[in-house]
Amino acid sequence: MSESAASKIVIFDTTLRDGELTPGVTMNLHQKLSVAKLLEAMRVDVIEVGYPGVYQKDFDELVAVSQAVQNSVVCGLASSKRDEIDCVGQAIKSAAQGRINLFTPINLNSHSDVKREHVLDAIQTSIKQARDYCDDVEWNAFDATRSDPDFICKTVETAIQAGATTICIPDSLGVATPDTFTTLLELLFNRVSRLDQVSVAVHCHDDLGFAVENSIAALTCGVTQIECSINGLGARAGNADLAEVVNTIDQNNQRGDRTHQTQPAPHPHYQLDIDTTLLQQASDLVSQTW
Repeated sequence: MSESAASKIVIFDTTLRDGELTPGVTMNLHQKLSVAKLLEAMRVDVIEVGYPGVYQKDFDELVAVSQAVQNSVVCGLASSKRDEIDCVGQAIKSAAQGRINLFTPINLNSHSDVKREHVLDAIQTSIKQARDYCDDVEWNAFDATRSDPDFICKTVETAIQAGATTICIPDSLGVATPDTFTTLLELLFNRVSRLDQVSVAVHCHDDLGFAVENSIAALTCGVTQIECSINGLGARAGNADLAEVVNTIDQNNQRGDRTHQTQPAPHPHYQLDIDTTLLQQASDLVSQTW
């Protein structure tokens, strides 16, 4: 399959944000800049730096990385709160390419129409506010894998209408298996009419040991962005491991190429821009930070 026919997969690295939720892992500004510059050299597409609306340290680090990185998108996390969005917007002002990554909890204990409307309003308002700072806005359906499927569809539709350019379906607490995760994704692709007009991402945690497997399986549903971290760092059991994700996609590409030589049926092929020769260096560098 030609490169032009291959699906481009965006690699979104959250080592500098979610990675610091790993017990015992804290990075100072110098360390974060070193990791960010290496991620840029690796041609990682998106580098998420922190949660600046909650931590002043993260605000300062996001500003510094925004000034230092030119070739990767620099991203900060915010909830639907106005002040958090403003913090990210201010911090990425100097970025050559900036993104605001929003999240809204959608797993409601109540089926109250009032509560649902409140969530939908928060999604719409926060995305429109973020778009005042930059055109690249990602929205996360936090705790999607434990949420009502009908409501997930409605939240995703609302986010797209409000102007989100990337929709992330996370397994926030790592409770999904590959079968249940792909079933949810297939439902969304079948029912949300404009989902093919935006990038669709996944952010998988490893509580059941399926973070990488779930991330790779998601590609077969139409997902085009995988969120991961160096050495799989992250909250609780961690995130999908960057090197494992990249190497698995490369191996699947090679396997598909060999099969394609003997069988006429097409096989999925995914384009990655990652410099795999730097994966071990990245792993070693992050291992030295604690």
